[in-house]
Amino acid sequence: MERVAIVGVGITRFGRRSDKTLQELAFEAGLAALRDAGLETRDVEFLAVGCAGGWSSEPLPAVVVAEHLGLEGVGSMRVEAA
Repeated sequence: MERVAIVGVGITRFGRRSDKTLQELAFEAGLAALRDAGLETRDVEFLAVGCAGGWSSEPLPAVVVAEHLGLEGVGSMRVEAA
């Protein structure tokens, strides 16, 4: 069995954020996760994107975030929870 680990997490501040788009907020959280893990984009092997609310009309938010972070070819998935 292959060992898997979550090595970095990122989140944006809570509250009304009319200053940024959902994509920009996701990018900000993604960069924070990379900093938290001490990694660069080339080190990422898989991306999980937690979704709620505003992403409901976007069928592939993990792909959008991966593209914004320059993670072409990296596996990704959307995770939803209330």
